[in-house]
Formats: sequence, structure tokens, C-alpha cells
Amino acid sequence: MVSLIIPVYRPDYEVFKKCLKSLITQSFKEWEAVIALDGPDNAARIIVDGFTDKRLKVVEKAQGGAPAARNEGFKHATGEIVWFWDCDCVIEPDTCMTLVKEFDNKDVAFVYSGYKFLGENGGIPAEPFDPWTLKCGNYISTCFPMRKEAFPGFDESLKAFQDWDLWLTIVERGGKGLFVPGYAFSTKVPDAQSISGRNFQKDTWLDRVAAVKNKHNLPDRKVCVSSQDHKAEGIRLAKLIDADYKDVPNYKPNDYDTIIQVGFSLHPGRIRTFSGIFNQALKKKIIFWTRENIQEIQNTISHKALTSYTSALNHSVVQFVEDLYAKEIMESAGFKVAILPMPLENTGDIAPLPATPKILVDITDDYRQLVACLCHSLPEIQFEHMDENKPINDYNAILSLNTERTMSFNVKRMLLCGKNVISNIQSPFCGYVDVNSEIGKYMSELVDATRKRVNKDTSAAVAYYKNQLSPNKLQEILK
Repeated sequence: MVSLIIPVYRPDYEVFKKCLKSLITQSFKEWEAVIALDGPDNAARIIVDGFTDKRLKVVEKAQGGAPAARNEGFKHATGEIVWFWDCDCVIEPDTCMTLVKEFDNKDVAFVYSGYKFLGENGGIPAEPFDPWTLKCGNYISTCFPMRKEAFPGFDESLKAFQDWDLWLTIVERGGKGLFVPGYAFSTKVPDAQSISGRNFQKDTWLDRVAAVKNKHNLPDRKVCVSSQDHKAEGIRLAKLIDADYKDVPNYKPNDYDTIIQVGFSLHPGRIRTFSGIFNQALKKKIIFWTRENIQEIQNTISHKALTSYTSALNHSVVQFVEDLYAKEIMESAGFKVAILPMPLENTGDIAPLPATPKILVDITDDYRQLVACLCHSLPEIQFEHMDENKPINDYNAILSLNTERTMSFNVKRMLLCGKNVISNIQSPFCGYVDVNSEIGKYMSELVDATRKRVNKDTSAAVAYYKNQLSPNKLQEILK
């Protein structure tokens, strides 16, 4: 049984009707709805009675706010799963069926997804569960199910962010969340009269964030990492240097003094988002240019645009690239950059190289035919193309051939994990192959480099890159 608990206070009655209708007509049938009136509301009672569905039951309390109404509704819930719902939310037909079955996993305390706004006004996609990123800010709506025994009660003393406080408390007590991709429901866009709009004004935002942080002993970090295209790398960097992570830090009020962006696109359709992240008073603005950005600058950005962008960025932003080749490209385009590889750490043990040689292939389309020839020339070696789910320790080496010829995240990870590198990147401990030479020559060099590198000892490379990719240099800059 699932108990949906719905606080009601001066709702949009037409949307409230749609809310109840969507619950009644959904595919899942083993549910009840506890409608907690936050003060007398005859109009709401009439709407509920009009459905004549015995699964809808009404309780009433003196007006005291949504958290108090939710807590009161919980007292009357009989289901093993409780689901706090809002009276302006319209559930998708199979949402309850889809999410509730995930509780068959005994390790799950709550399940969540994204949601949309009514009227084709976009939505909030949510993100995979990570207790660390949850401490940086909430990404889970109140309106998702949890085990009844996991519910800690809503903190009625908080004026806002009761949902963030709820999920933090569950996680601190050992509960785990499960993210299900997709959109579970649609809701009204927040306005000045809604709970979201009323409780989250700019002049009170930081104080209300601070109240939750103080309750949960969360650090008040002054550095925030952001990334639009490399979120996983941005989160790794934030954890490494003890910074916050947010996709768009200035989406809401904040008191950061430094923002670091991993990647910065100059594409006309995206530049406003990237540059807008720096639109606040900051002590430092930092960009780590990625090889995709550099390729974009080389191939798609006009000279006129580059003149404008370099003028805007060079005087106010500290800009870093991974290696000398990237620095030469960026300087030729007019950017003032320094070489500082984005810090990275290997948190696991260095595993021995596999006895049966296996190479991970990370190439651009220009080199696919070349790799096909390589596979034919070295049948004793197994080649597998890059996939996010492939464990690094399954491989002896990475074959990285890219037109940009700059260090990638994948190459750095392989080096730190004690794997060999065969590449057209000129960097220490990388088996360099000049693919710009005559085809017969570089094909022979590639076969030779691959054969020699696949089982080469990597201890010196690990020591070198552990030092090179240490966060110490960046942390000195941040002081």
C-alpha cells in the first residue's frame, strides 16, 4: 500500500481537481490519499467528495503551514510507502507503478525522478543520487516516495528548504536514494503566491540556506566548480579541492567568491549561459579549457567573435589549458592562458596489468581506418572502443588518437591508474606517434609503439603524473 499525503491550503481548485483525477486514473491501484487541509476549506472538501472514491480521505488541522499539514497527514497514513504530494501536481499515468517497484531493492530508502511544469514550460530533470552533491544543494523534490520507517518528520521550524532538510536527514541516518530517469509528474510553475515562490525570495534566500547548513553542519564553501559539458569531471574536481559543485551557480543567490568552470563554449547559441555564470562579484574567475573547446575555437568561431571574447576574458578570467600544444593554439587565437592540468586523483589501488593484452580505444572518426589496420596487424591484442561503463583496470593501455592532440580526461585517468598510453599527444610517458608523417611510416611506428607499450612498466609514469595532477598548485592559486 502507498499513502499519498497531500497538504491543501487555498489551492488552484481546477488544478486540484486535475491532481486528484490523475491519481484516481493512474495504472497503480493499491494506494490511499490523505488530504490534509491546512485550515478549513469547504471548497476543497466538495471537490474530494465529488470523486466518491473511498481511497480519498480528508483530515483537517488548524492552519500552520505545509510542513505541519504533511506531518499531520502522515499520522493517518497506513501504507508501507509514504509519498508526500502537492495539490498542484498531476501524476503521469505509470509513475506510481514504475517508482514503487524499485522498493523491491531492500537497500533503497527513497526513489525519485525529474518533473515537468504544466503548460509545456520545461522541467527539472534531477540527477543520479550522490550524498556529496546533495550537501551542495537539493536536487530532489518533496513529491517522491519513501519507506514509512525512513520518514523523519518535516522540521516545522524551518521557513524554507524543508525538502532538502528531509532528504539530508534520511541520508545521514543511512538511507539511500535511487534515481529513475524521466519525469514523474507535472506541476504549476512557481509564482509569488505559491509555497516555492513565497518562501524563496532573493532577500531571504541565503539566510534560509544557512539555516539548513547549520542544522546539518554543512561547510560554507566560498569556491564553486561548474560545468555544462563535463559534470562528472567538475564534481571530481570539486571534491578534490573541497569546493561546492553546481551546474549554474548564479541560478540562485549565493555568496561564492570564486567560480571555476570546467569547459567554456564560445558557440553563439551557448556563450550566454557560460559567460552568465560569471555575472556576479567574484574574487576569482577561472576557466579550464577542454580539448572540445579548443577544437571549437580552431574550427567554428569567427575572427571577429574571437577578438570580442579574448578582450572580455583576458582581463578578468584566469585561464588554464592542459599542455603546451593547447597553449600554442589558444595563444594563436588571442587568449592569455597558462598550462595547469586540471587536478585529478586515483583513489583506488594500482592493479597489475592484465596478462592478456587489452587496449581501450579512444579515437576521433579520422583514425577509424587506421585502428582497423592496427587490429589486423596485432591479432594477439584485444581492442575495445571507449564506453563509460568499462572498468579501467581491465586494460593494459589506452590508444588515444584525436585531431586536437591535447590531453584528455581519459588519458589522465589511465596514466594515474598505471596504464600505458599510445597517442599522437606529445607528453611525458606517452608512446608518441606522429600521424602527420607518411602513412607507411606512421603505421609502422604505431604498430611498434603499441607492441612495446602494452606491457611496459608504469611506476615512473604514475609517480610523475601523481605530482603533476596534484591539486596543490590550484589550491595555491585559490588562496
